[in-house]
This record gives sequence, structure tokens and C-alpha cells, in this order.
Amino acid sequence: MVQNRKWLFIGLALLVFAAVKVAALYWWTQSQPTAETVAACDVRIGCTLPDGTKLKFGTPVGVKTPFDIRLDAVPPLVKQVSVSFSMRDMDMGFNRYDLKRQADGSWLAEGVRLPLCTQQRHDYLADIHIGGKSYQVGFTAE
Repeated sequence: MVQNRKWLFIGLALLVFAAVKVAALYWWTQSQPTAETVAACDVRIGCTLPDGTKLKFGTPVGVKTPFDIRLDAVPPLVKQVSVSFSMRDMDMGFNRYDLKRQADGSWLAEGVRLPLCTQQRHDYLADIHIGGKSYQVGFTAE
């Protein structure tokens, strides 16, 4: 009888743990800012994001070669800028790059590498986080 109570307690504790974990995951996903999709942006030539920030990737933007990311005209009160990469319907793992403010006021990340896709796809999404705002830019890597 004591043995059954012990297993019942363990099972109940596991159910409570699972419920707390699901609730925390739901809260975390709901608290993430929604990324605004930027249409018609050629990251090699450069483009302007809705907040006025100018985005440009160094060339070549390839799967196997590192490249630089530069942001100009970032709002002056912004304290943190980062870029991560994903693909539609595919988890690419954690791959965030923090950009550093330069003396001229621009933000730069050097030696950025794209996460490899096991399906040989080259259609990436750049998730750009500027302060509390997020933008999503689609591009194709070489």
C-alpha cells in the first residue's frame, strides 16, 4: 500500500511539472514580439526597414562563407540590436548574433554564418531585433 502511494505521488508530481512547463512555454511564446515582415528587401544592395533603419548584408551571402551585417540610421535610444536566422516551417536552432555599435553610430556584426539546412534549402529569414521591435526579411543565400 505504501509503495502504491509513493508511485501515485511521483505520477502526480510529474503531471504538475508538465502542466507548469506547458504554461511557462505558452507564456513565453505569447510574450515574444511579433515580427513585422518587410517585403521587397534585397539584403545585398540594402533596404530601409519601417522604422527608418537601413539594413545591408556584406557579400557574398553564402551558406558556407561568413559575411557582415550592417545597420545604419538606427534610432538613437536603442540599446541592443540582434539578428537571428530561420526558415519557414523549419527550426534552425539558436543562432543569434548581437550587433555592436560603432563609433560612427552604425551597428555591425562581423563573420556571421548562416545555420546549415539538412534539406539543402537556401531560402532564409532574417529576424532583426532593434530594441523592442522585430522585423523579418526574406532572402536567398548562395
